[in-house]
Amino acid sequence: MIPKVTVSLSNGNIGGATQTNDGVVGLVCTGTTNLGTSMVVYSLADAISKGITLAENPVAHRFVKEFYSVNGTANLPLYILMLANTATVTNTVDKDNANGAKKLLDFAVGKIKVLGVSRTPAAEYDPDPTAFFDPDVTGALANAKALAAAQFAAVNPVRVLLDCRVHDNAQVPAWVPNTKDANNVGFVVGGAENTGNASMGLVLGKIAASPVHRNIGRVKDGALPIAQAYIGNKKVEEFAGLNSLIDNGFITFTSYPQKAGYFISDDPMSTAATDDIKYLAHGRTIDKASIIAYQTFVEELKDDVQLQANGTLAPIVIKHLEANIENNINLSMAESISSVAAVIDPTQNLAAGSNLKIKLRITPKGYLKEIEVDLGFGVQS
Repeated sequence: MIPKVTVSLSNGNIGGATQTNDGVVGLVCTGTTNLGTSMVVYSLADAISKGITLAENPVAHRFVKEFYSVNGTANLPLYILMLANTATVTNTVDKDNANGAKKLLDFAVGKIKVLGVSRTPAAEYDPDPTAFFDPDVTGALANAKALAAAQFAAVNPVRVLLDCRVHDNAQVPAWVPNTKDANNVGFVVGGAENTGNASMGLVLGKIAASPVHRNIGRVKDGALPIAQAYIGNKKVEEFAGLNSLIDNGFITFTSYPQKAGYFISDDPMSTAATDDIKYLAHGRTIDKASIIAYQTFVEELKDDVQLQANGTLAPIVIKHLEANIENNINLSMAESISSVAAVIDPTQNLAAGSNLKIKLRITPKGYLKEIEVDLGFGVQS
């Protein structure tokens, strides 16, 4: 067997700098020309020069324009793959489909950290059964989860966001993400146009412009560069089920009283509230730590180490390995975490085998999701 470093995720534990390309995102969407060709653009003008024009590829043009309208995205790379409007989301995110999302991920050779997938079907498209959300999108969850898991196993961690296209506003949205078990997949609903498709460009732009620990709905960043927000063909202000969408785990758009503009509601992933990685920010943080852990310990492969008489690692070796990963995490992402601790069980017998197990625990940042102010008149004592 080839020597290797394996990083696995542990859940239920919350209670020189490494380069990790944190803000690189990718987009798979519907196109008309240049279908199946992976590309990277650095501005709207660059995208237009490569055929992503309003006339030829209006959907991709919209998303690219949205992406580069977000403050902080100037000159950032955006990887793009356009597919025909007949390409289903379920098939596109199939990890074994060499012509789907995997094609763009392979083209980017591990650089993409968040992948957005959107489909704009033909006008006559009418799924069966008819539902509030396009069943093709909600039915793609298992494949999207498997795709992200396969990329993580290949040391190319990626989070997948699906454009949860609103198909029929007359229906009741019965499908909810926060009852699922896919903390590497999120669903985006709503946007700046009343087409039913989400503004995936805005969401990806916020991700690309934000450090890994930053909630993309952070109000201090300012309002989104849009004049209106819709859920399907209804304005956000007129959509009675907005709070329900947010509570049920969708990434969507909202506004706040006495605060001008629109903001991303939150960054939940498709998993229960008890999951350690229930937020995109937590997922991006843990993904960055996993890359640093791999890059740190791959340097140690096949190195000779000092053992004690009973076959366990010498204390000085344990301290070196623990301090090495802790230092690398702190050098690369101290601003993104609250703390880090590495622990190696000193009773592991390396003379009997060469498999060393290391526990690495990251304490993430906290988030002010609700603030209660007790306000009244009174005399201070």
